[in-house]
Amino acid sequence: MVPDTAYSLPELAISVVLFHSDLERFDNLLGSLAKALGRTELSTVPMVCVDNSLDSNYALQGRAICDRWQGAAGLAIDWVSTSANGGYGAGHNVGLSQVNSRYHLLLNPDVALDEHAMGAALDCLNSRPEVALLAPVGFGSAGQPEYLAKAYPSIWVLALRAFAPAWLQRLNAEALDRYEMRGQDDAQDTRAVTLASGCCMWIRRHALDQAGGFDESYFLYFEDYDLSMKLAQIGEVIECRAVSIVHHGGDAARKGWRHIHWFTVGAIRFFRRWGWRWFG
Repeated sequence: MVPDTAYSLPELAISVVLFHSDLERFDNLLGSLAKALGRTELSTVPMVCVDNSLDSNYALQGRAICDRWQGAAGLAIDWVSTSANGGYGAGHNVGLSQVNSRYHLLLNPDVALDEHAMGAALDCLNSRPEVALLAPVGFGSAGQPEYLAKAYPSIWVLALRAFAPAWLQRLNAEALDRYEMRGQDDAQDTRAVTLASGCCMWIRRHALDQAGGFDESYFLYFEDYDLSMKLAQIGEVIECRAVSIVHHGGDAARKGWRHIHWFTVGAIRFFRRWGWRWFG
């Protein structure tokens, strides 16, 4: 069980990491946060927006968006521009160093929360002190299921998802479905999951600190899986069906060779630490 103590700290803090991210979607994220927070009793919610772009013009535009949402539903937004891009996990660690709270929400800038998501997540965490990490149910831009939670991967499954033609993916549909945890305990309000997506994680801050935050040796990809594994040694990692988001990201293989490189390096690091699985 994850220990919980009395806090004289904010109930919730938020961090989001940006790198030349779509600012229209970022604006949409802040709007969804304000709407979701407005359905809770939280009065002040510190939020750190960590900018890894190293671009002063981009930072100026981002700050202007933050100014528009400053104070909305208690949001206290701080924009932090880093002097070097250390990657996604390192960016969130910067955010974590700026705030403390009972719970911490890690976000991508291309996410939008359902208006009931915040209240449902906090209710679940408050009623289940054994939970270290709570993940949402995800949907794509067109409303299709995203299957953000994953089972432990194999090299074969990752290669199928990234590079295989459609006919080969169809032949291996059962393995792919198992990895995406499709159809498993869908009728339950919550279910245990192995890996959660870093695009949206509610984490008990005590557990996050005990886990040491993100491992900054991952630049991009698999740092969220690594964190999920570490948090599972401290408390439960669950998906809550009452908590839903829209996620506009994904598809590393379609983003170019740099992303394929980061994905491959991250996968090797992850398997070296947690164990190789070649097939299944």
